[in-house]
Amino acid sequence: MVDNYKAVRYDAVVVGGGPAGASSARFLSEKGLKVLLLEKRKLPRFKLCAGCLSVRITPLLPTGWESEVLNTIRGGYLGFRGEKFHHKTSGEPVAYIIDRASFDHFLVKSAVESGADLWEETEFLSFEGDRTLRVRTDKGAVETDLLIGADGFYTKVGKQLGYQKRKFFRSVEFWTEGDLGEEVVIDIGIVKRGYGWIFPKGDKVSVGLATTGRENTLDVLKDYVKRHELLKSKEVKGVKGWMIPYLTSPSEAQLGKGRVMLVGDSANLVDPLLGEGIYYGVLGGKLLAESITQNPGSPLQTYTDLVRREIIPELVYAGKIARLAYNFQRPAFIMGGGFTMDRFLKLLRGETDYKELYIKGMPDFVRSLLSFENFSHIIIDKILRRR
Repeated sequence: MVDNYKAVRYDAVVVGGGPAGASSARFLSEKGLKVLLLEKRKLPRFKLCAGCLSVRITPLLPTGWESEVLNTIRGGYLGFRGEKFHHKTSGEPVAYIIDRASFDHFLVKSAVESGADLWEETEFLSFEGDRTLRVRTDKGAVETDLLIGADGFYTKVGKQLGYQKRKFFRSVEFWTEGDLGEEVVIDIGIVKRGYGWIFPKGDKVSVGLATTGRENTLDVLKDYVKRHELLKSKEVKGVKGWMIPYLTSPSEAQLGKGRVMLVGDSANLVDPLLGEGIYYGVLGGKLLAESITQNPGSPLQTYTDLVRREIIPELVYAGKIARLAYNFQRPAFIMGGGFTMDRFLKLLRGETDYKELYIKGMPDFVRSLLSFENFSHIIIDKILRRR
């Protein structure tokens, strides 16, 4: 830790030691920039998250990421209201389960090894300036050419820029004893716009739900546990809740202003179908570093161009799928028994994208929606959910 804060000047100050912030600090340091990473808590620190990484993230991670894996996922179950299930497996891993406290600490240590300075237990307060920014913390101030906000849903950096979060998942999670091996459970139909999950987590099981609706998430989760065959005899422990922002159109990206840029959840760069943000946070950190080295005079414009090309189209198509899947959950479940689940496993492995998933899945969705057997269920569901 540096004692004389005011005497120190950096090329970039990154606020937040999560995956987006730690990765931004690492990528920037690897490109030769003098970087300061601010983290308000002592590491490792607890972090609310289901902790599932799709395989497609692995090329973006530092060497040694394998040591952070608690469970390797090779398949799973798509359920409907905890009662009916489709099952799919893959010969290759499709996802990894990690503990966020340990994983985030690993990413921060990798940033430090790449040359970044770390100030733990240091809270960002505000910034001022134009070409040169003065960043205030609870321990003093530093000067920087660039400020990177990676401080999550409640981003202080974003709020000072005038941004507000208007779309978000409300999530709740608990853990219990159990062993799911190499598989996960995803359940739709238990909330209006969202899903439930049962994930292995080392020698325990993470159970939760995420919804963009207005249900009482804790009550819904308790009812789900009582009805589910895998859970109804289990003891519920450590119930926690959190918010996850997302976007469905390019105009909802909050990427920054001037010499201040946002990445990850702070920028709303989160999958609107699953609420998954780690992959896009790490990828965003890579794009941010590329923009700063490619266009040091106006990096925000280059960053915006890269994000609009590499990330936002994916999120827009994920949003299209989410609107269909969560408004017509029974047809979405029926589709899960066919090629759609295979395509989704390919998505997690990085072998396809949401655009292809949407285009190739649309004929199956229309056939499922218009089938007489399912149509009556859809109408009944809509009537009941309006009451």
